[in-house]
Amino acid sequence: MEWHRDLSHDHAFVDLLLSGLPGEEDLQQLLRETEDKLKLNACSIEQNMKELQEKMGEPWTGERVPSPTECLQWFSPRNLATLKPVVVGHQELLDFLRELQQVLKAAEGHEEAVLQLLWNISSQCGVTFPNSSSSAPSSSPAVHTARDDSALEAQEVWNDIRVLLRRHLVDKLQTAAKPREREEDEAERDRVLRRILHLQQLSFLYPESDVLMRYQNLQRRAVLDLLQSTQSCSSARDRGFDRLALSFREASPALCSMIQEDLQVLNGVAEPHSILAFLNQVYLSTISQELGLLMEREVEMALKDNTTPGGKGGKSSSKSKTAVAPQEQPKRERSFCLTSHQLCCLTQLATALLELEQKVEDLATQVGFLNCAGEAVCSGKGIPRKAKEDTDVPSVDGKSTPNLLLQNTEAVSLEFDWRVAFRDLVPQMAHCLRVVLEDICAKSLQQEAESHAANPAYLACIDVPQREGAEPTCPERDSPKRIVKFCGDVMGELDTLLALALVCKDEALLPVRSSFVEVTGRVTSALLGRLEERAQEVPSTTPFQNLPLLLATSTYIHQRLCHYESQLRHSARMPLTLLPLQKNREVTAALHEHLTSYGLHVCVTSLLQDAESHYWADPRPFHEGERCSFSIQMWHYFLSGLRSDLWAVLPPALAQETLAQVLCQTLQVLVQRYSRAKPSYKRAPQIRCDITAVLLCVEQLMWSVCDSVSDLVRPDPASGSWVSCIHSLCGQLLSVLVIVTAPLTELCRTFQRNPDEKRFDSEVTQARDIHTPLWLRSVDPRLFSVDTMRDCSEGEGSAVCPLKLLISGPCCNPALLLQTLLHTDGLVLRALIRHSHFYGDSEVEVTPEQKKAADGFMEAVFTVLASLNPVPKALTLALEEYMDSRHLWDHLYNLADSGRSEPTVIGCIRATVTRPVTSLLTHLVGMVRTCEDRSGPLIRQDLPDGILNKIPKEWKYTHQDTKAKESSKSMVRVSIQGLSFIFTNLPSIISSLPLPIRFLFAVAEKRLSQHARQLRSTGLLVWAFLGCLCQSLEDGEALERVSCSPLERGAKERLALLSECLQVSLGQQKGVPKTAVHKVLQGLEECRPKWSCVQLQKARKLCCEGVFERRASGSMQETGGIAELSESRIRQMLLQLCHHTGGSQSLRQIYDTIQLNQEILMSRLLGPAESDTDLPPGPGLVIFCLEESEATGSHTPFNPLTQFDHIGHKKFDQSAVSEWEWDWTQLLSANQSVSHLTLRSLLSNRWEMQDAAPLDDEEKVLVEQLKKSYFTQTTES
Repeated sequence: MEWHRDLSHDHAFVDLLLSGLPGEEDLQQLLRETEDKLKLNACSIEQNMKELQEKMGEPWTGERVPSPTECLQWFSPRNLATLKPVVVGHQELLDFLRELQQVLKAAEGHEEAVLQLLWNISSQCGVTFPNSSSSAPSSSPAVHTARDDSALEAQEVWNDIRVLLRRHLVDKLQTAAKPREREEDEAERDRVLRRILHLQQLSFLYPESDVLMRYQNLQRRAVLDLLQSTQSCSSARDRGFDRLALSFREASPALCSMIQEDLQVLNGVAEPHSILAFLNQVYLSTISQELGLLMEREVEMALKDNTTPGGKGGKSSSKSKTAVAPQEQPKRERSFCLTSHQLCCLTQLATALLELEQKVEDLATQVGFLNCAGEAVCSGKGIPRKAKEDTDVPSVDGKSTPNLLLQNTEAVSLEFDWRVAFRDLVPQMAHCLRVVLEDICAKSLQQEAESHAANPAYLACIDVPQREGAEPTCPERDSPKRIVKFCGDVMGELDTLLALALVCKDEALLPVRSSFVEVTGRVTSALLGRLEERAQEVPSTTPFQNLPLLLATSTYIHQRLCHYESQLRHSARMPLTLLPLQKNREVTAALHEHLTSYGLHVCVTSLLQDAESHYWADPRPFHEGERCSFSIQMWHYFLSGLRSDLWAVLPPALAQETLAQVLCQTLQVLVQRYSRAKPSYKRAPQIRCDITAVLLCVEQLMWSVCDSVSDLVRPDPASGSWVSCIHSLCGQLLSVLVIVTAPLTELCRTFQRNPDEKRFDSEVTQARDIHTPLWLRSVDPRLFSVDTMRDCSEGEGSAVCPLKLLISGPCCNPALLLQTLLHTDGLVLRALIRHSHFYGDSEVEVTPEQKKAADGFMEAVFTVLASLNPVPKALTLALEEYMDSRHLWDHLYNLADSGRSEPTVIGCIRATVTRPVTSLLTHLVGMVRTCEDRSGPLIRQDLPDGILNKIPKEWKYTHQDTKAKESSKSMVRVSIQGLSFIFTNLPSIISSLPLPIRFLFAVAEKRLSQHARQLRSTGLLVWAFLGCLCQSLEDGEALERVSCSPLERGAKERLALLSECLQVSLGQQKGVPKTAVHKVLQGLEECRPKWSCVQLQKARKLCCEGVFERRASGSMQETGGIAELSESRIRQMLLQLCHHTGGSQSLRQIYDTIQLNQEILMSRLLGPAESDTDLPPGPGLVIFCLEESEATGSHTPFNPLTQFDHIGHKKFDQSAVSEWEWDWTQLLSANQSVSHLTLRSLLSNRWEMQDAAPLDDEEKVLVEQLKKSYFTQTTES
């Protein structure tokens, strides 16, 4: 890239943020353009410095040419004395100033014009007007050299002019500084720009320190007025600390708005340390002082209203005061107690001030110069620093070189001194906090005891409270869902009063924090004790359902205590050991042990005790061999009910672990039972039926306890988890079923071989099938077949695994949800869209609420998939069928046409594509305005001719109004510069768009073959983007939104010409192009031959298929020919998505929709043969969630009548279970690895091996062979 003087805007940096994780091509493009722009900027700076040296050398006649540093020094208002003054006659100067004075005094309305005139004279002629402080005499005259009466008179007249102009600018500042409610962003930005301009004009007249001091006093008065107005606006019933808390809570938004504006204003006129000192003096110090006065008044009122008996309260208060501040004598004895309501109001006040403090830190950090990572200074002694006292550095002489960028000042931090106002109430707050919390705890425990006495079986519970505006302290997987009410009430009060403890972090306020920690320890210990009492009553007097609720409550208390510890640990002198964390852990572990052991105890001693079912020696068949044991059915019924109870209250992770533990422990009992059973000939089918039913029930429960497909189909025995143990036990049960109940002929054929040969074959079989447990492939051979598990991305059936895991879990698993959405080319999303009302041309009547919910779902799908750069094809695969059915590809060709009715997806695509347009428009409008500013005066006001005639001739000033208006040549030049700027940044703009959007347009371009000729040079995405840009350039409202103020007609005409030039260069023009358009295009071609074509090809290259293939290959693993995302990539994309605006909410909305339509999805994925739900064909079946509360949660409520004879959603078909078809050859071959001891034990349990078994001759021969091989041989050895 070559530097062109007339195209200096080409190397300006545009604010284009790369979406998500950029690809290799995008990074290379960004680095190349950044390097080119840096080189061009360096070249431009060097050339302009040379020109500046030449221009600056003219007033330095007879001396050397100034250095670059000396040239830059001219732009500093503090070093104006280093310039050579322009000599002018005293009388001419005095006449000019008197004329200005007369005009200003004669009539109002000329102030802006006079300011503009002085500014133009200074910049055009190099004339320096004195701007010394009005309180100090000017040390050196700038516009004259002789010190006589006329010079002094000129100085007096100039000072009078400055006062008149200052009064006008201060009035303007007061008008612009008034806070407005619900003001549009455009008006706010316009007001900020006007205030910056007024401050710059004041700095032209007075020193920066004086300007900042005057503006500081102005804003300080505004802050005081705001605080006092909120106090006076409080209702009559609000008094005392009530009114104080309410007023500061109401004033906080307005204060934040004022601070935000002042940060933007001062960032354009002052240095960082001056801005921080300004914030400290104007806002933070004012708030602290006003709060101190108001608190003092309220304390005096509370002293009169509250009555406290002398004694313990008074001694405690006096003792605390002398301990905290022995060096200070108390003003008067203040012995009174706060009421609980007053303490609550103080807490609300502390909360409001903490939120305000955090917002101020965030606002200051956003400016970019402040690092608020460290702890803010909260001392009440102030900060006597140079930045506050000496912000005006005197001018240097001509021999020294000042540092124009960094001043030698100490670091300044934000000072939040409002905590000082709470010092007088330390003893009262500490005492009242203890009393209030202990009283609340005692009352809650008493109410719980009375309720328990009235109804011992009932335990009142509530949902876990979510504090408004507070972020969750732990992930959803670790958060309880419901807790006991009395504990929730007490912990809610602790959460509320935590803000008061957080405020009291100064040494003088530590007694309040110590009191909070102490009483928290006592209160939570009492709560834990009551939980233990209620747990001991299970199951004697209270039901088993109370145990999960008690466990969830104990877990919740532990999480809150950990949160308190993390918030309060910053104090070195805090006794955090008083928090009963260890006791809480012990109580939680005991409750969990009680829950699991009781579940096991119920199964062992009750449910699994069925004499009729377990009478294995009975010569009669069990219910004619048509059903499994009653105990197995009750065992599954109990576990299904337990899952429902755990899912409803416990944290999801703990609920899964508990269910897995109970399932595993009860399976151990069943394995022991069936491995010892010696059935008769008629009872052998019962064992086969029982084990089959057990495996089917466990398979259905495994979807609930596994977090991923790998845990389900590829367990790791070395992990020692409950899931891997369950797999092992099911494998043992399958071995029992095979060896004990397999046909004798198949058994002998498999095991009547050499043991060494047999073991070799078994090892080969085990190595081949190691990835998927045999028992899973046996109970569901279609879903868990070897081929399906190997090629896990093929076929619709393979998508069932992640889907069933997702809908069976206790909560939304974001990683699993994202994996489900991407599985099998987005099959789940395609199924939802295909069966919704907006698919195809069918007209399905829906309500406005349903249409709104469906549009929200499509927006959520677009938000999620459009941000996944590692899988660029996901968005297109999900929407391709939908866009085909609705014929939406043409909408992308005419994306700029937003007037017609269109689906939600098209609006989302347009919003994403046009997002960089705002950045381009900002630069283009600024470019046009710069040209406009150079061609005419900023202030369109006419001055009397007398003033212009009085300007001294030695200044050689040329009035701007005498210049000719902008010619067509100037308009062409600006258009060339704007067109070059657009083409220069076009590749960067395309690379900033998400890869899924680029791939979608690449696919759409192939579908739009009828427009191939128009898209040959640009491609569809570049065509659509430039079309939207042209539309914005012609939209006056859009331009004014970007410029924050009305544009002149000439500026709009230049931008419209730029739009026409773009349309002609792309072939989008309508009619015959203007002559100016040809001049612009020809001028750009002469300046940069073939430049636009090269840039268009660069942008088009970023949308080619090679970019997407390279990106996808770097993010996926090849597995059996199908690209599969790795788990680490899934989590990386999930992290990026959650940081994206609206990403988490979009995932949740999709999850709720899947939950509402799980039957439809399972029916479509499994097929009608495998699904129990008969659904009619056609669209309109999908239900979309209207509101967040409409989602049914993770699961439907437990229905005892339904669950009794169901395994999941399928009917518990007893006859089908008893007639289950087993592949005995495969199962027997897989069990050849069983040890000889286990094999002999199980063989001995077969009915054929028992004495006096009724065998025919063939069976006797086979039995004798088995005995000879496995029993006689062992006896001899």
